[in-house]
Amino acid sequence: MKSVESRVISVRQGVILPSGSWLYIWVDIADGAVAFVGATGFDPELRAHLHLTSDNPDHGRVRATVRRDQERDFDVLSFRLPDDVLRSEAKDALVAELAARGEIAGEGPVVGTLSAITESIIDSLENYRSGLRAQQ
Repeated sequence: MKSVESRVISVRQGVILPSGSWLYIWVDIADGAVAFVGATGFDPELRAHLHLTSDNPDHGRVRATVRRDQERDFDVLSFRLPDDVLRSEAKDALVAELAARGEIAGEGPVVGTLSAITESIIDSLENYRSGLRAQQ
């Protein structure tokens, strides 16, 4: 008998409860460029869906801010954060690191305790890009 994976999605009084903290990077598969960086307390798949389908620019940020998003192909790399790391601080640190590397517009690097997390994410991004180049 095959086992089936089980998950619990908590809904309380009409509201879905967050399932953890995630950072995610939208990568254009044509050239490996970073199109968007985000953070969420919900499953990254749900957040990606809302980015593309919501008319509300606060929810559909990719749809609202990424040029030609419907004509391009992306992979969304997602990274679960440890429970003791603030999502907003981790996102700020990642955006700053990507900006310092010339990957996206933004301010310079933030030096701090989150460098281990951002370095791990940047390494994963680079490994992903290596795979893209190998496929071309």
